[in-house]
Amino acid sequence: MQSVRALLAKPLAQKAVRNFGWLVVERIGRLVLGVLVGLVVARYLGPAELGSLTYAIAMVTLLGFLPELGLDSVLRRELLKTPDRTPALLCTALLLRLGAGTLAYAGLVGLVALGFGGSSVERRLLLIVGLILFQPAAYLNELWLQVQLQAKRGTIVQLGALSVSACLRLWLVSSGASVPAFAWVIIGELVLCTAGYYWAARGLGLRWPLRPADGATTRWLLTEAWPLMFANLAVIIYLRIDEVMLRYLADAQAVGVYAAAVKLSELCYFLPTALAASVLPALLRAREQAPAVYAARQQQYYDLSAGVAYLLSVPIALAAPWIVRLAYGEKFADAAPILSVHIWASVFVFLGVARGQWLVNEGLQKFYLAATLSGAVANVLLNCLFIPRWGGLGAAYATVVSYALAGWLASYCHPAVRVAARAQTLALLIPLRAWSYLRRR
Repeated sequence: MQSVRALLAKPLAQKAVRNFGWLVVERIGRLVLGVLVGLVVARYLGPAELGSLTYAIAMVTLLGFLPELGLDSVLRRELLKTPDRTPALLCTALLLRLGAGTLAYAGLVGLVALGFGGSSVERRLLLIVGLILFQPAAYLNELWLQVQLQAKRGTIVQLGALSVSACLRLWLVSSGASVPAFAWVIIGELVLCTAGYYWAARGLGLRWPLRPADGATTRWLLTEAWPLMFANLAVIIYLRIDEVMLRYLADAQAVGVYAAAVKLSELCYFLPTALAASVLPALLRAREQAPAVYAARQQQYYDLSAGVAYLLSVPIALAAPWIVRLAYGEKFADAAPILSVHIWASVFVFLGVARGQWLVNEGLQKFYLAATLSGAVANVLLNCLFIPRWGGLGAAYATVVSYALAGWLASYCHPAVRVAARAQTLALLIPLRAWSYLRRR
């Protein structure tokens, strides 16, 4: 296995590191602008109103699997392998996602019209936040920027939109605005990002004028992506079903307290996605070289993912009471034990995302679907058992167990995936193996 220094000396690795660095800059900017302002908004709204807004977002997110169509990983792979087909791929994906987004939003409107969705304020929030269902179609230019390792341009767009959004949120707090106004700001940020991604990609020469969807490309994309679409549904279920179930098994205030903890815990969830986008070109190149080289790169990827997760989880778990008091104040004190438990789910999120890209590369999307469905079912069942007894803390325990099942343990259940299971297990032992990396420097 190559030393870290030798690996980083490669031009492609250096480009990936720079790309990842810009993604980290984007998250730090989001932390400063978005999260800190979000904490001000949370203090202003209080647990109950924050819970209502969080519930609406969670409900819409559960429908988000449909407009996304599971296409992201497939599109990344194909845009890298066949760049000459970029206009056809993007146009077909746009039309597919617009159609699916319209269908999903119409279904949401129908549910609200039938009286489903909670209180009248929560139903109004659902109709506003539901416009997020068009985001997968609107962000295709951003997906292309990821493939080109142009995180710098994407970061500038996101931070610009977030700056405007943060200023609007602070103005709403100072003017005593109601909850729906904050929902509209979310949609405004989406519109600004869409315009920014379009001009950033256009500046790099991307042109894909709208054309009728190609029938063969449409059928091929849907055939490749449908397992990932339902796998994404399963992922969304065990990411957001906790908040929906808390709303009905407890109340909006319990959702607000839980959401406060989860917001802090999930601050690091962008990192595995950023890593995946940054190392994918190197992994595909290693796959073309030799099995041993590919296996070594994969193990390094798993080790890096687990190492970063541990470096984040341990201090956050230990400092949870102090972090919650500093972030939200005493009204949210019950979020501290939830945070100290929920943060450990990030270890399995990191490893699950790393394995997910490998599964796509190897054409094992159906296993990914089965694994994530098992995690979703486990999460729902555990929530039914744990929430009535322990409330938000029970939901946190259910999350950690279900993430471990879907992102790691399920890998042992399929012969073709056991090689990944062994690599993941070695990565989980990285605190005991870190010396081997340091010795090779």
